[in-house]
Amino acid sequence: MDLKEFITETISAIADSTTALQKKYEEQDIIVNPPSAQSGNDVFQAGSSNYTMRRVQNISFDVAVTAASEGGGKGKAGIKVLSVEVGVEGGKAVKAEQVSRVSFNVPITLKPTQHEAVNMDAGRKEKDEQDAAITKQYGRSRGGSWSA
Repeated sequence: MDLKEFITETISAIADSTTALQKKYEEQDIIVNPPSAQSGNDVFQAGSSNYTMRRVQNISFDVAVTAASEGGGKGKAGIKVLSVEVGVEGGKAVKAEQVSRVSFNVPITLKPTQHEAVNMDAGRKEKDEQDAAITKQYGRSRGGSWSA
C-alpha cells in the first residue's frame, strides 16, 4: 500500500467510525466527540453556551516506509508503507529497497454532534438577551448608536 493510500484510508476510517458511533449511540445520550469549552474544561454541560468549540485532534503517524525500485522489466518505483508480502510471479526481478521511518501529525476536527448546535443556539439566545438588556438600560445596542 502506498503512503497516500494508507493515510487516506486511516483518516477515512476514523471519520466514518466517529459518525457511525454518533448515530448508533445518539438515542442513549452517549456523546462521541462532544463539543469542548474555550476554558478547556473536559466536563461537558448540555445546553451550555460555553461548549461550542470543536476539538482539533492530531492523528499521529509513525510509519516505516520503503523507497523501492524494481528491475526486470516492470519499472515500478515509489514510496510504500512497509509490509511483508508473500507471492510468486512468473518473472524474475531484482529489488533495491531502503527502509525509512516517517513521523508526522495530521490535525482534523471530527463531525460535530447535535449538542454543538444546541449549545450554539443557547449562546445566540444569551447574546440576544444581553443586547436587549443593554438596549433597555442605555437606549442603544452593542456596536450601535445612541437612541434619540
